[in-house]
Amino acid sequence: MKTVFSRFFLVALFFPPLVAFAAEAPISQVTLYPGSALVERTATVKAGDTRLEITNLPANFDLDSVEIETTPGIEPGEAAWLDSARFKPLNQTEAAMEARVQRLTERINTLQVDRKAAERELKYLDSLSSGSGQDAAQRAPANDPAKVLALIRQGSQNAERRILAIDGQTRDLERELEAARRDLALVRPNVDSVRTLTLNLAANNAGQVKIRYLFRDAGWRPAYRAFLDSADGTVRLERAAQIAQRSGEDWNRVRLTLSTGQPRQSAEGPQPRSWELRLREEQQLMMREARAMPEYSQMVMRSAASPSMDMGESDQALPKPLFEAAVIQGAFATEYVIPGTVNLPADGRQVSVALGSVSVPVKLEARIFPRASNTAWLVAKGSLPEGVWPPGLIRLYRNGAFVGQENWNPLQHAELRLPFGQNELIQVTVKPRDDTRGKGGFIAQRSERQIADIFTITNRHPYPVEVMVLEASPVSRDQAILVERRFQPEISANDWENIPGVVVWQATLRAGEQREFSVEYQIRWPQDRTIDNLP
Repeated sequence: MKTVFSRFFLVALFFPPLVAFAAEAPISQVTLYPGSALVERTATVKAGDTRLEITNLPANFDLDSVEIETTPGIEPGEAAWLDSARFKPLNQTEAAMEARVQRLTERINTLQVDRKAAERELKYLDSLSSGSGQDAAQRAPANDPAKVLALIRQGSQNAERRILAIDGQTRDLERELEAARRDLALVRPNVDSVRTLTLNLAANNAGQVKIRYLFRDAGWRPAYRAFLDSADGTVRLERAAQIAQRSGEDWNRVRLTLSTGQPRQSAEGPQPRSWELRLREEQQLMMREARAMPEYSQMVMRSAASPSMDMGESDQALPKPLFEAAVIQGAFATEYVIPGTVNLPADGRQVSVALGSVSVPVKLEARIFPRASNTAWLVAKGSLPEGVWPPGLIRLYRNGAFVGQENWNPLQHAELRLPFGQNELIQVTVKPRDDTRGKGGFIAQRSERQIADIFTITNRHPYPVEVMVLEASPVSRDQAILVERRFQPEISANDWENIPGVVVWQATLRAGEQREFSVEYQIRWPQDRTIDNLP
């Protein structure tokens, strides 16, 4: 007995029994990217634990991205993942909706039991009254036939009323049940399986095990609000983020970081390929030879007979992405750490998180394009604040009033430039000069056209206003077309923002001042040719 005990003791000493310790591993921290999320779960381990088991994880994350980290004193060993069919709710909203559907179903079933009982009662009463009154009296355990018939009549009426009331309640409950089922379908996550992690470890002391993995159906996008105070000449720029996730489980009290990086992008740049040049005739000859082969005809027939193989159909089965893909450029990724903790539901609803605000002094100008609109448009220009400002939707307010929203891309300009709607107190008129409008003729076998217009700008503000008048002058794309341009007064800049032919006047109009800007174009081209886009 001592030998056997000693052997057993040695086995137990060098090979301790594997005791599975089922632990909770709630989500403690999440890093959201524009189209994915890095989720971190934390489990607590006691000293002496040899196996950790974490259950009921949504089986919708990338196993290749899993990282396991332990605190000092805990040595991790083999890790095994097992997927199984899901039969329990993953979040509180789904559980509450399932409970509601179950309660409504049970109430309807209870009403159906009551209805069947009323039907049996009515059937029995009908059997008592189906014969003559004497026969009914003989079958009834009573000595007064009239009283028996009255009781049968009253019982039948009560049973009929109960059946009608039950039918009405059932219809109402069935409509409520149908609505509850639709609501449940909206909040039920598209997760059919749950995942269990079994991790062998040697815990010399108590500590933590952290599991990180990438999840695709989550993300964030920037959102902005700009408030213009025209009296002070400042814009308060508020930065926010719209976040959402559809992992199947609620993220409660998690530390959240927003990153502009792309963890799924390739780490290697593009590689060069051979640049092959072929004559078009040779390519067409190869296509004719390919069409002559019987395999080509069979391939075409298979393609026509199998339209379901198109990738577009398979894409329809995928859920709609939470956010449209956004390209955020920069030298390095920028991260925003949200203070405190955040609660993010699992049903994909968008939650807004504030990221701070900054006040920027701006210069206001009225931008005018007379040929396109007789309205001036207010633009605020200033220095772009420090930091990274990814492209996103911006809502614009002028003196407290909402004026519209735009897709704002600060990377397009080196300065802050925001539109704030129409400037109704700037009047714009366009009229042709009568002496040159549409004047044309023939000179040395060439056609000639002369066009001249006057733009009149009136400032009805009680204070000076900076104006920018834009004009798209004609540009020749053919050496046979000759264009002469004359502007009065002289233009401030040509090829505005690198757009060929677009000229600009910049001026300051005093309160009540009216100013004219005139253009004149002389266009010549061969008499036997026609010019496109010529009015």
